[in-house]
Amino acid sequence: MQPRQSCVRSSAAEEKKKSKHFMKAILPSPIHATQLRIPDEFITRFGNELNNVTTITVPDGCIWKITLNKCGKDVFFQNNWQEFTEYYSIGYGSYLDFKYKGKSKFNVIIFDSTSVEICYPSTNEEPNIKCPRKISKVETSDKNHGTEFNSASKRAKDAAFFRSTFIKNRYPYVHSDFASKYLKPNVPFKLQNCHGQQWKVFCALQEAGKSAMRITRGFRKFARENNLSCRKEYEFKLIKRKPVVVLQPCRRRCVGSSVEKEVRESKHFKKAILPSPFHANKIRIPDEFIKRFGNELNNVATIMVPDGRVWEIGLENCDEDVFFCNNWREFSEYYSIEYGCYLTFKYKGNSKFSVVIFDATSVEICYPFKDANEEPNTKCLSDDSVVEINDATDLPSENQVSKNPSFKSTIKARRLVSEDFSF
Repeated sequence: MQPRQSCVRSSAAEEKKKSKHFMKAILPSPIHATQLRIPDEFITRFGNELNNVTTITVPDGCIWKITLNKCGKDVFFQNNWQEFTEYYSIGYGSYLDFKYKGKSKFNVIIFDSTSVEICYPSTNEEPNIKCPRKISKVETSDKNHGTEFNSASKRAKDAAFFRSTFIKNRYPYVHSDFASKYLKPNVPFKLQNCHGQQWKVFCALQEAGKSAMRITRGFRKFARENNLSCRKEYEFKLIKRKPVVVLQPCRRRCVGSSVEKEVRESKHFKKAILPSPFHANKIRIPDEFIKRFGNELNNVATIMVPDGRVWEIGLENCDEDVFFCNNWREFSEYYSIEYGCYLTFKYKGNSKFSVVIFDATSVEICYPFKDANEEPNTKCLSDDSVVEINDATDLPSENQVSKNPSFKSTIKARRLVSEDFSF
């Protein structure tokens, strides 16, 4: 079988189908804390449209200005990237789905290590609109010229509190404004619960030479004994300064408009295809997604693909795990989904999902052209019980090589690729 070929950009229809998503996995490397490389294939498609400053819009409404840096043929999100990752607790095991909107503007969906979209911090603040000067070329450098800036999270500058999202096995982040004013590295302070009980804890610098910190020693005991909820945002209020600093964490309540509520319901999840024949026949839905929406699912799911096709995939409940099952093989073969691919699903309600498919280069695939006379797949399965499930995690497969089997009937010409591109 021949590998999938790239799409030809020779018609308006093909231009419309131009794939604008790319996926990035955060690996256990300190490099990802300060910069993130954009996939080569995405740069090949859109590099000539990018300026040295990009705008990244997050589902919580915050808008971030992140500068680009070109090093050789590689292009990175760099200046302000560290502040962005700290604000959303992005670390090893996280995934980010970027969608290019044109004119150096991106939307992003953030997934935690359980493969489910995070619950975004709530904020009533102004989004970060600080932006370095705009020029026509990305500045070339071999060094990280990241600079401190006033991030979207100015929450603690004039108020004696800060907010942090509790992530299992991660220490809470304390923004520099609050930390520099009230805390000192390795000097004990106390966390107090709503009953007045106190736990001694310590802070450590997030990075040498900067004032941002993380609450480290003693925090896990406090979290465990007070049943802090994973992936929930807490507001740490200063209630006493002398003789010792005392903070009281309170869980933030999600209030506001229906749009705000939907943002915090976080309806996306992602799956990485691993080197197993198991994924050719079925794929497991993450536990955390099922905890949120399992009681809404029927025995058949409707999956809508960007090419306009609609697929009906059976759901199977097996020992408290739930899988996309019947018709999954046909679906995966049609789109050449195999080892190294990623899929991001968005739940639309009533057992309906939309999906974006990424190949082994972490860039959205070019979908097969749809025949005007083609009927959508409406094959239904026997009725069964309502589905309920639990969790699964995926391993990062960012640099894995794909065998690239093609689907059986679509023929495409190879798109010409130029080694040199401009910005």
